[in-house]
Amino acid sequence: MSEATPETAMRDSVYQGIRGSLICGRFAPGEKLLLRQLASEFEVSLTPVREALHRLIAEGVLTQEHSRSVRVPILSKARVLELRDIRLSLEGLAAERAAANATAADIKVLERLAGEVEAARRAGDIAKDTQKVAEFQVALYRASEMPVLVRHIEMLWLQTGPYIRLLHPDFIRMVQQVRAGWRYELCDALRERDGGKARQLIETDISEALTYLANLFDAAALINHA
Repeated sequence: MSEATPETAMRDSVYQGIRGSLICGRFAPGEKLLLRQLASEFEVSLTPVREALHRLIAEGVLTQEHSRSVRVPILSKARVLELRDIRLSLEGLAAERAAANATAADIKVLERLAGEVEAARRAGDIAKDTQKVAEFQVALYRASEMPVLVRHIEMLWLQTGPYIRLLHPDFIRMVQQVRAGWRYELCDALRERDGGKARQLIETDISEALTYLANLFDAAALINHA
């Protein structure tokens, strides 16, 4: 296998950077992605940005219009519910397997990230909150030692990520009131090798969050017809 060239490394870095921004909700549904702005941010020419965007279009993550502009897709309520159900299945499995395979070092990392999520919420830092939530889930699922499963999960996040900022502030406030600290409970479940508990905790979070997002479509329809 040939070694990666600086050019391929740069292309992959830009691609991964845009993916990360989508997963963390930096780009909103329907938002246009600007080549020059992204090139300036990554300190590269237009070519690697254009190639990264075309790759994401081919993967169905982004859409290209007749004007050739690239946008984040706007999902339907039915698609959000479909993604919810798929994520429940895949991420529940990943959490369960993580309980069987997580090391003490894995759990220590997860506890640190759980604390960073809580700190971001106390500070009202939405950007850091969404970033740390994503880091927590990546660390959790990688502990499953099922890399193919993790890749499929990340492809689903690319579709739901642009919507996660809509969880702020109302849904996040509810979570903090009703089940604050659930990530620490999940760490305890991993330590105790309780796969069923780990699955239940992650499935509850996914189900409540994506059901909340799906219901926003109904609220928007009522407002539009008022």
